[in-house]
Amino acid sequence: MTAAAREGWAAENRAAAQRLVACYALVQECWREYGHGIDGSHEARPGHAVVDGLVAAAGYVVAAMSISARRAEKMLSFSWELHTRYPAILEAMAAGLMEQRVAELLARQMSTVRGDVLEQIQRQVVEDYLGGVAAGVRLGDKALRDEIDAVIGRHDPDAIRLRKEDASRTRGVRIGKGVDGMSSVSALLATEEAAVLAEALDQRVAEHDAADAGAAAAQAAAQAAARDADPDTDPDAPTEPEPHYSKGERRADALMSLICGDTPTQPNTTPGNTDTDGDAGPGGPSAPTGGSGNGGGQAPVLRPKVTVIATGDNGRDEHGARVEFTRTGEAALQTLLEMLATSDGASFEQVDPRIGAADDTSAALKYRPGAELARRVRLRDGTCRHPGCAVPADDCDLDHVVPFNHADPASGGHTVEANLVSQCRRHHRFKTFSDWTYQLQPDGTLIVTTPDGTTMLTRPDGPLAQYRREHQRDEADAWARQQRRNPAPVFGVGILDEATYFARRAQRLARERARAAARNAAEARAATSPPPDTGDTPADTTPGPDSASAPRERLTPAAASRWWERNKPPDSALEKAILHALHEHLDELLQPPPPF
Repeated sequence: MTAAAREGWAAENRAAAQRLVACYALVQECWREYGHGIDGSHEARPGHAVVDGLVAAAGYVVAAMSISARRAEKMLSFSWELHTRYPAILEAMAAGLMEQRVAELLARQMSTVRGDVLEQIQRQVVEDYLGGVAAGVRLGDKALRDEIDAVIGRHDPDAIRLRKEDASRTRGVRIGKGVDGMSSVSALLATEEAAVLAEALDQRVAEHDAADAGAAAAQAAAQAAARDADPDTDPDAPTEPEPHYSKGERRADALMSLICGDTPTQPNTTPGNTDTDGDAGPGGPSAPTGGSGNGGGQAPVLRPKVTVIATGDNGRDEHGARVEFTRTGEAALQTLLEMLATSDGASFEQVDPRIGAADDTSAALKYRPGAELARRVRLRDGTCRHPGCAVPADDCDLDHVVPFNHADPASGGHTVEANLVSQCRRHHRFKTFSDWTYQLQPDGTLIVTTPDGTTMLTRPDGPLAQYRREHQRDEADAWARQQRRNPAPVFGVGILDEATYFARRAQRLARERARAAARNAAEARAATSPPPDTGDTPADTTPGPDSASAPRERLTPAAASRWWERNKPPDSALEKAILHALHEHLDELLQPPPPF
């Protein structure tokens, strides 16, 4: 089993190396084709019209491997670095002795090493790593970084300093839209800054724990006093278990408490008052109420930006409203109401979900879209619409899929929702100056076709598009229910399709034709077959009414169809008398005047 696992690990490493070699060849080909090739041969283009070969190669990788554009670009960049800077690492991967994750770690640690000593340092690093693996040494990431820095420090000490300076420029806080009602907040801080934040969070967690302990003690004392006052109280009566909060949840509560400016207070002795830590429940701390009721500190003014997508008046329609916080994603309506109850209002934006609701005939002939139309397109797309790209739509350009005709705007390329998509700046330029083709469907689906014929689809993933899809599913379900009748009274038959008026009419006519054909066939058989001979009296040869030679009697509507019996007009003597009187009166009025 161990040998099989090792062989599989080595095969995976060799396959990763082969994939990176193919990516390097693809990057070279795209750079030669799209304008700024490494061999120096490129056509004269202005800077804004130069197509980045890396972006083109990433598009082909996304089409071939079904990965994100960011991951494809990282893979292509890493393949270029391996071939141009770290050939020793690539050799170890091709031999199956190093996995890609470790190779990326080694390359990242040596990214600032000078070129004149890079060959020597990387050979030493790779040999030390492979030697340790063969000897049974298994280092973690931190220990491996320390070993690499030790080798770098002996040959190029400034490389470590430069790498740390570059890392300091990446500090920041990023907020991303998550799933299931959650959002991600990631912070990359300097070590001393992170230490201060960790100390503040731990201190606030300790204060919350102390407040909870005090509240529990006060509640226990109140229950004991109640038992002493009421001898009939059962001392062994079960009490509600205390909710368990993990360390991560406590830190989340502490972070929100620090941001909102409230401080936990010690519990009072009022029986039943157990909500002393500022929590509104297991979900987290309640928002401040603008005063000092949660610790004496003045809370900042909170005005969340909320987008409500709904038809009807003020979002009250039969399909409900979709609540979208502009920066963090979807939330429940109840969550919004709770926030409004504890904040200083909100900035609302109501959006009509109908396709083209913000289009205008005069604005369609202008190049730049209006603010309302731009907001709708970004709200529909969610991210950059290039295949695999995840840049938020708020950071993207608005691109005309059919190019805007500046010379004759009325001839095509109008500035309407059905012709605009969100594209990040890199993919906007790539779409404009490459030979890839783009086609936008009315529902926002973008069809991208590469020069080799590969077709990719990207569907809008913004809150407006999600609302439309949900609304469309609801309408489809309602239509399906309308087209199906109630379950059959016989158990096990299931639900039968509801026939339309035209289908019922066709079935009725088919049945009438079948009965007429059967009647004609019976008459033909009766005419050709001889009458039975009884032997007593000669057969009567007089043609009867049913004989073929007798004239056929024309059927009346009442005899031909039961529908006529049910729907025939009534024979009313009063109605006939009224009609006769009206006709006589009209005849008198229409008489020509006498001559004078």
